[in-house]
Amino acid sequence: QQQVGGNLAQVLDNIEFTVRERVRIKGEINTLTSQARVSGWILTGLPFALAGILTLTAPTYFNPMFTNLVGQIMLGMCGFSMLIGYLIIRKIVNIEV
Repeated sequence: QQQVGGNLAQVLDNIEFTVRERVRIKGEINTLTSQARVSGWILTGLPFALAGILTLTAPTYFNPMFTNLVGQIMLGMCGFSMLIGYLIIRKIVNIEV
């Protein structure tokens, strides 16, 4: 402290204020983006739930998606595009402080 001539107490107070402010802002951001996070989960999980319900209630209706090569390719492409969409939503919602 004597060599650089700074006020150590003031520096520590500024650091404390900055850390507290970042924690407060991070909590506020989490609150404001919670709806978008839940929407991402629902949009990602809903097609799987619907496919499960269709498989249980009407197996002959959804069965060609599993047994036919074209259906399997379509399911794979749908799963891949849903994964990409979920990652994009997550990237949009994840705000760095």
